[in-house]
Amino acid sequence: MVERIDNVGLAVRDLQAAEAFYAQLGFRVESRDETPGALLVAGDARLYLFQTNRPAGGARRSPDLVGNPPGLDHISFWVGDVDAAYRRLVEQGVTFATEPADQDWGARACSLHDPDGNVIFLLGPLRDRRTEG
Repeated sequence: MVERIDNVGLAVRDLQAAEAFYAQLGFRVESRDETPGALLVAGDARLYLFQTNRPAGGARRSPDLVGNPPGLDHISFWVGDVDAAYRRLVEQGVTFATEPADQDWGARACSLHDPDGNVIFLLGPLRDRRTEG
């Protein structure tokens, strides 16, 4: 049966723009294909981006989760130090939907949207847990 998620596939309108966005998060292109598509990797995370010819979908999904329609809702990446990742990306001009904050579900998180409106969460340990050890 299933051992792990191999990759998450994202249909994107502009493959180059999506690759540039995910490169800011630390992804690199591992391979390309004729779709056109590209497999991006960062640590153990693997994203398959492929260019679609369909127009954009509905409204942008919200980081608050509960008001979103059924379907793939977000992708969360473990970055360890959320505040440092947030500062580095803001310095690069990346816009965030939410600032780093400890969440009652047990992680420190901030969120942003990729060029196609997909919600991305950057996660790390709660601030008080990070400073304990």
